[in-house]
Amino acid sequence: MNLAVPGTLAVISLGLGGLIAYQLLAPIPAIEVPPAPPTAHVDAPSSVLSQPAVLYVPPPKEDFAAINERFAFSPTRQAVAEPSQATGVDVAPPEVTLVGVIISPQKSVAILKPGGAGLAISAVVGQMVEGWQLVRIEAGRVVLHANTTDYEIRLKSAMGAPPPGRPPGSGNKTPAPAAGDNL
Repeated sequence: MNLAVPGTLAVISLGLGGLIAYQLLAPIPAIEVPPAPPTAHVDAPSSVLSQPAVLYVPPPKEDFAAINERFAFSPTRQAVAEPSQATGVDVAPPEVTLVGVIISPQKSVAILKPGGAGLAISAVVGQMVEGWQLVRIEAGRVVLHANTTDYEIRLKSAMGAPPPGRPPGSGNKTPAPAAGDNL
């Protein structure tokens, strides 16, 4: 085997080891801090010094409307809506049907079908659906909130209808084992 490569690596290792030893053992020079410059005396009229500082007045909220309309950084960001004050008036329940829910550790989505629409929509917690805010998504149900009222919408199969693929009336019964079957 050629000894040139291991010899070269040994020389480089010794050189780097020496550099580390020097940096650890070398004396640290003292750092001198320059003295602060003398303060300058300003001859300002006393009327200027006695005036109160001007208070900051922020620009009107309308100047920032473009920030709310533009979806920066995230294509799924939605415009921020002003929270509505509870008026004490009951809001009619939304005419939506729960088609399904998708629950994952990162995000939960409810699939809702509005009464008059042919297509279903997807909604996440916090989103408004027909004037109601979606506040909870759980397996088989969602909860909407408006004013002081909560409205629960359940999946049809979660309300007692058999799951798809089972005939009505079969429920959760399991078929009895046939004679001669060993379990």
